[in-house]
This record gives sequence, structure tokens and C-alpha cells, in this order.
Amino acid sequence: MFQMFELVIEPKKEGLTDTEVSLGVRVKIAGHEVLCPVTKSCGDRTALELEVKRMVDQLEAIKTKAGKLFESSFRQGKLGFRPDMTPPEIWAVLSGIKDESEFVQSFNSLDETMRRKVAEHVLTRCNIFSGKAAVFSSRYDDATGVME
Repeated sequence: MFQMFELVIEPKKEGLTDTEVSLGVRVKIAGHEVLCPVTKSCGDRTALELEVKRMVDQLEAIKTKAGKLFESSFRQGKLGFRPDMTPPEIWAVLSGIKDESEFVQSFNSLDETMRRKVAEHVLTRCNIFSGKAAVFSSRYDDATGVME
């Protein structure tokens, strides 16, 4: 099995008695292979553990972001949103959602540009005193571009 991560053992530097290590990633491109350090050099176990924790935290943040992206794509696909849809067309789909929490989540899952275009449509072209437009206008936050 291919090991992506490896321990990089750095040669002792003149005047230093301790070995330094870092975490490295093995990169293969066009038949060439190189081990690239992805953390700072560490002179002890504690320092290396902190570097590895920092990487794990970054990977967790990426995983969370990807999860939201996939959730958004799934929701948009489930509702039949297409990139070429106009704000009134998207509003027609959204306003047909009966469950309020699903309505809010579906709107918030749109990309920011489309959310703002749909918001402009609702706030300038729809009756914000009744139906889903009333719910929208009471929950929409213009500063963030999402419904609370």
C-alpha cells in the first residue's frame, strides 16, 4: 500500500547533537518521486505532535467545508436547480417548499451570488407581507446574505 506520509529525518546540523524530524508527503510525478516536508522541523516529540495536530485541524476544516459543499450540491440537485435558472425560477421552487427549516436550508445552500439575486427578486418583486416572501423577509439578513 502506498504511504503518502512519512517521517523526514533531517541530518544533524553542525553544532547540534539532536536529530530533527518533520512530517513529509511523498509526491510522484511523471516517474519521479520526492519527499517534501509539510511541517516545521521538530527537535522533540512534543513539537512534532503539535505540528501534526495543526495539520489534522486543517484537514478537519477542509473536510467540514467539503461536507457543506456536497450537502449543498445534493440539495440543489434534489430541488432541480440548474446554473441557468433565473431568480424568479429559483424562487418558484423555493416558495413551494412546505417545511420552513428545509426552505431556509435550501435557500442558504445556494451560492452567495445567487442568494443575493434571489433576495433582490423577493424583496423588490414579491409581496413580502404574505406567504413564503413574508417568511423570507423576516428571516433574511442582508449583511450575511442568508436566512437566520
